[in-house]
Amino acid sequence: DLIGADYIVSVGRGISKDVEGGIKLAEELADVLGGVVGGSRATIDSGWLSADHQVGQTGKTVHPKVYIALGISGAIQHKAGMQDSECIIAVNKNDTAPIFEIADYGICGDLFKVTPMLIEAIKAAKAAK
Repeated sequence: DLIGADYIVSVGRGISKDVEGGIKLAEELADVLGGVVGGSRATIDSGWLSADHQVGQTGKTVHPKVYIALGISGAIQHKAGMQDSECIIAVNKNDTAPIFEIADYGICGDLFKVTPMLIEAIKAAKAAK
């Protein structure tokens, strides 16, 4: 469940070129973090995720330790539901995406290339412990 989760990996319209692949990457990243998958309203309206995954003004307001936004532009309605996260990490290929205004860490790049690198880096860090 999104409410009470320490780690949330959310996807947005940026997964549109490969919806299934984008959701799979989000699930893999959430899994290595021990978190859950969320989504922007666009992903819910498009039928890519069910409504219980929606973060934002018309979805759920969340306060995780880490919120990772993959391909989410950062509309004000979405930001309203996640801006109080302890740490926000955004991955978006558009360097002017509003999500970067509130992100603690921003990666301007293709989420389909960046996310597998994040997954491997986290796995390596866990293995080194």
